[in-house]
Amino acid sequence: MTQSTIGIGLIGYGNIGKELYSYYRNAGDHARIARIARRNIRAAAPQAVKKIMARNAEELIADPSVQIVVELTGDTERGTEFMLDAIARGKHVVTASKEALALHWREIMGAAERHGVSVGFEATVGGGMPVVNSMRRHNSTDEIEGFAGILNGTCNFILGQMKEYIVRHMSDPDIQRRSLPLEEALGEAQRLGYAEPDPTLDINGFDTKYKLAILANLAFGVVVDPAAVYCEGIWQQSQRILASDFYFLHHRSYLDGKYELKLVGVADGNGGRPTLRVHPALIERGGGLADLASVNGSYNGLVVTGRRFGTQFLKGLGAGPKPTVISVASDIREIATNILSTNGSAPAAPALPAARKRSALGSLDGVKTRGYIRSVSPDVKGVFAKKLEILARHKVNVQSVVNVKEFVYGRDRSMPDYIEIDEAPDGAVRKALAAFGRLRGVRDAMYFRVLNL
Repeated sequence: MTQSTIGIGLIGYGNIGKELYSYYRNAGDHARIARIARRNIRAAAPQAVKKIMARNAEELIADPSVQIVVELTGDTERGTEFMLDAIARGKHVVTASKEALALHWREIMGAAERHGVSVGFEATVGGGMPVVNSMRRHNSTDEIEGFAGILNGTCNFILGQMKEYIVRHMSDPDIQRRSLPLEEALGEAQRLGYAEPDPTLDINGFDTKYKLAILANLAFGVVVDPAAVYCEGIWQQSQRILASDFYFLHHRSYLDGKYELKLVGVADGNGGRPTLRVHPALIERGGGLADLASVNGSYNGLVVTGRRFGTQFLKGLGAGPKPTVISVASDIREIATNILSTNGSAPAAPALPAARKRSALGSLDGVKTRGYIRSVSPDVKGVFAKKLEILARHKVNVQSVVNVKEFVYGRDRSMPDYIEIDEAPDGAVRKALAAFGRLRGVRDAMYFRVLNL
């Protein structure tokens, strides 16, 4: 490498790694891929790649021609080890692993602070927004009070496909047959490359949870334990999004398109004890969060509220290799520019809560929310009355009730009903929901909160 060219060591040569290598082959940047390490060094690769292939990641990290180590392994524990090893050797690090960073934030940032190196992680959240650098800038001039966002492009695509099928066939008398079930929408996302072969982290909400934890660390100066974040996905165990949900939301006889259904991550600063939550939510199309409601396809969106400057909205591609590579390259460019302008060093990113203890989070139980409770049950006398009794026992007031008869599920021909509730402590609503699940024949009980900031 010449004095004006920075050497990049790339650990991981999957789809994103290949895309990044291709980018730097064609880019006129002040950085070049100097070494590559991959799990299977005998796998097919272009001759130019084989020439710079390291025997293993340890050899790559030790190579003096490598100044920036890019970690794209997809292996949380080994990826973390590689990053910590690189930092200990005085190398700057760029990563796309949101799970590794969220779970090991304190160790990684603490090590970077001690060794005076930078950690770039724009690619961990939001793909092409770019949200990490925007939040850093926002936080340097304003106090962030809270934020809410669509942080998983895979789930946003899946929900969008389910809605599209319902809206397109709304007038069909056999609407259920023309609808798109969740599992088929997921299959389409996998076919198009938006979802992994194992989509668990996306659909159970964990991917969003890790991203939310990273953003909360940045926004509030805390160290969040992701395990403490309240999390519901679009499909997990006894809960899943149903095609009937979109019929209820968009048919003119019901809610007539008032809300969009999205998987969201929500953070409230809450005076130093932040409350973090991930769950499907209803976002009003004509309200203050209309921009967020309009985020479609595999895009991500984020609304950030500051004490002085009000609300900022960000939007960008959130799924696929290209937005990830753009974010990784952006971090590399920033670090490389700093190295070249400071004769070999680059200051660690400022204002990162490196070595603090994990921060206690506020409980969602006392947060007042409102929305709709959906459950599926057979037309058996007394079942619905028991649901109302449960809500009354937990002091949850009912506003309205709708039974969507156009959809019938299972051999017992169960139908979904939607109970609109007034604002109530979220913990009380969840206790009522759990009691619904213990009623004979009742299944798929789910709470759709109306999102407010």
